[in-house]
Amino acid sequence: MSEHKNPFPGENNTGHFWDEENDIRELSNRPPRWYMLSLYIGTLAIVIYTLYYPAIPWFGEHNKGFANWTQISEMNESVAQLEAYREKRFADTEKAIAEKSLEEIVLDNELRTYAIKTAKVLFGDNCAACHGAAGQGNVGFPVLADDDWLYGGKLAQISTTITNGRKGNMPARMLGISDADASTLATFLIETGKGKNGNPDLASKVLYMSKGCIACHGPDMKGNQLLGGANLTDGIYRFKADDQHASVVRTILHGVGQVNDPLTQDAVMPAFGHSSVIDAIQIKKLTVYVHQLGGGVAVK
Repeated sequence: MSEHKNPFPGENNTGHFWDEENDIRELSNRPPRWYMLSLYIGTLAIVIYTLYYPAIPWFGEHNKGFANWTQISEMNESVAQLEAYREKRFADTEKAIAEKSLEEIVLDNELRTYAIKTAKVLFGDNCAACHGAAGQGNVGFPVLADDDWLYGGKLAQISTTITNGRKGNMPARMLGISDADASTLATFLIETGKGKNGNPDLASKVLYMSKGCIACHGPDMKGNQLLGGANLTDGIYRFKADDQHASVVRTILHGVGQVNDPLTQDAVMPAFGHSSVIDAIQIKKLTVYVHQLGGGVAVK
């Protein structure tokens, strides 16, 4: 076997040739100086960055860095700057919201628009979990975008609901109603709620009139907002379900808010006015926002 000879001995190549003519070969040159400088500077930057900012775990705890910087602290600083800007920019508007009545705010286009825009975030943070982002109502919670109100759709009534909260209550098995009668009554209520498309058995109304339902829902079945009694004639259900008949029967037999009955329906809204979550001015804004979702009683 003949000895392989490098045809370019002084070229600083590796001796590896890729073609028979030895035109394509590997060289062993150093990288360009700019490349090496970039590499050294980049390596140094990594060391400085790691020591200056929070980084890798350091003896059981992450390295907090010489800068003592965190994303949370930067966020808090940004929020403080934003709040300071808002306080300065909208000071007069906030003062007007605080001083004027709800009716005056609604009738003032500028104040109403401001209240609605600023309350959208408040609604998303505090109300949307139950009532939906657009007030459409999540499963088991009231719809705020219609004109059906348990406790009234006037500004003062909405404000009272937000401030003091609500706790629904309905006795279970009114006057000892049987399972069979509860089913019959549920059918009657559902058919009545269909309006012209319904076919209620008028004979079953005797159950409604005799089992104490009229105390809260009235003889005309249109409800009582002072008591939070639902309107039973409009087909809008506080406890909507795929099997609406079964849901109504459950409500009749187990009531609402009966603490000793595990099958009772739950209907509780927190009292925001008695907490530190939102303040009085924010409650005003939320009242205006909820009022304009679609069902608030018009202000004249």
